[in-house]
Amino acid sequence: MMAMSSSSVPRHGDEADRSGLRTDALTGPIRFGDVRRYARAVRSELPKRLSSGARYLVLIGVLLAFVMLMMVWPMLEDLLGGDVDAADLGIIAIALIAPLGVLVVWVWLCVRLIREDRRRYRLHRFAADNGWRYDPWLPTSWYHGMYAMPGAVEDVFDRTVIPGASPVEVATYRGTTGTGKSRTIRQTDYVRVQLGVVLPHIVLDARANDRPFGRTNLPIGLTSDQRLIPEGPFADAFRLYCPSGYETDALYLFPPDVLAVMLDHARDLDVEIVDDTLYLCAPKNVVSTDPQRWQSLLTAVDAISAKARQWEAWRDDRLTPDSADPLDRPIGVAPAGRRLRQRFEWWWVIASVLLLGFGLYSLISDFVTWLISLGS
Repeated sequence: MMAMSSSSVPRHGDEADRSGLRTDALTGPIRFGDVRRYARAVRSELPKRLSSGARYLVLIGVLLAFVMLMMVWPMLEDLLGGDVDAADLGIIAIALIAPLGVLVVWVWLCVRLIREDRRRYRLHRFAADNGWRYDPWLPTSWYHGMYAMPGAVEDVFDRTVIPGASPVEVATYRGTTGTGKSRTIRQTDYVRVQLGVVLPHIVLDARANDRPFGRTNLPIGLTSDQRLIPEGPFADAFRLYCPSGYETDALYLFPPDVLAVMLDHARDLDVEIVDDTLYLCAPKNVVSTDPQRWQSLLTAVDAISAKARQWEAWRDDRLTPDSADPLDRPIGVAPAGRRLRQRFEWWWVIASVLLLGFGLYSLISDFVTWLISLGS
């Protein structure tokens, strides 16, 4: 691979001037009327399949209050009349369990809906204050990373675009396949940055967002022979994967100084470079109303983008290995480096075979028992 000159990556926000970032809208006071009007405008644009049913919550609340009144009023009359014994009190308490449970669920739904409306309005104000663009929902996704589901119905929520030479997109991706009980949903928060050059497929897997028992959170399984061990203390925080033969390029793009920035500011984010796009992903909490989270996120993006911009003259010597001048080689990546190899999850097959075998054994055993009972 063609090597590029290395330069240190500043840490703690020195990569770009973020001192002018306005975050008052994320934590400051907001007016309920403004939130309500914005929420109505947002819901009017959503398709029916994403409707939250907010318009029916008030009606359900009125009906629930009427039912509660009709049930409680006779009980109150009995209590005030003094003709109630301990058994009657027990019956009254049992009778109130179901409506009180429904009331708790209704209150929980209302609180959840209000919190979501306030969060979206804060993100809308935050983007407007900084000259960015915010879309609460879009029916089309520009996300093409490893979390994408081909053929799925895709939705993008809370998309914020930060303009610049390399625009930064922060959003939540949701892919849905199937319907009813067979429906499958894959969702992730992501940051997307368009790079100026096509690079090998590289994945930095953060251990901080692992599943229980240290299982990776990545939606795909990658073969172990493509794994690199980062230097120093970073081996305990990250797993680094690159195609065979591109190890030098991966270590150049993720040297200790870049990994240090990731460790300080985005240790729970997975990083993926695919074609000419950089993604930082996490299951949740990337799209946030926490000002510190935004500062840390943009610091990590600045660090990796600065390193990636040094690759604008990079060329893959596998395309034309006999060329004397590396700059005469075409832009792109050889087929071996375009995608990481995925491993086949054999344990699913083994588990399925065992379950199928157990089912067949039970069926045959029951059939044999039935035949014996007929003979006797």
